[in-house]
Amino acid sequence: MPKLYLIAGHAQGKDEGAQNLKTKETENLIARNILLQVFPKIKDQIFTDLCPFDLTLDEQTKWINKRASENDYVVCCHLNSSPERKETGALCFYYGGSEESKQKADKFLKAYCQEIGLRNAGLLADTESRFGRLGIVRDTKGWSFLLEMGSINNDVETVKAKGAQALIKALQTLVGVSDTPVAANQLFADVPATHPDFEAVKWAKEKGVAAGYPDGRLGVDEPLKVGRFLSFLKKYDNLLK
Repeated sequence: MPKLYLIAGHAQGKDEGAQNLKTKETENLIARNILLQVFPKIKDQIFTDLCPFDLTLDEQTKWINKRASENDYVVCCHLNSSPERKETGALCFYYGGSEESKQKADKFLKAYCQEIGLRNAGLLADTESRFGRLGIVRDTKGWSFLLEMGSINNDVETVKAKGAQALIKALQTLVGVSDTPVAANQLFADVPATHPDFEAVKWAKEKGVAAGYPDGRLGVDEPLKVGRFLSFLKKYDNLLK
């Protein structure tokens, strides 16, 4: 199962940071508070780690790349600000040139906006940023995204009130887990009775060959990695004994 790494954007004191014109709050501190709410609620569903808050962009990238694999997820959380200060809504930057990255970002952003109730301001390739590229998206391993959770000047109260729950829902959608419990007559959350492999999965679960993930999924349609395949073989060998 993929791992999740969360970052509060614009390390305060070491990086540029958007600031609310009225309250003088920085997006970094707001993002920190939201991630501190999100972490304990999602870590039991998805292996999650918080990037240390006071690292520079280069240090954040190195920290991620020491831990993440190509199949993991990295989400950097910001609050949008523009010179006009009229911006509203949430948007998401994805890895430019990858249609799959764009599709994942679209699913992620829609789930976030639906839960928080803010305008969906759309998707942008990292190459469309004012820097021409976003290092946290382009230089880190895995599926990396930069989420503008809303406008720091116009959406900040909504973000502070609903941002944590909306981000949890969006992360669950991105990684593919659910809060919905498995029905009593269902083998796994992702194996309904209509699934073509239902009988084989039923046999594997009853024999103890397939236990599934902590969130109730088997990962029935995921690509099978060598390690997991060998784990299944070992359990089957124990069954024969």
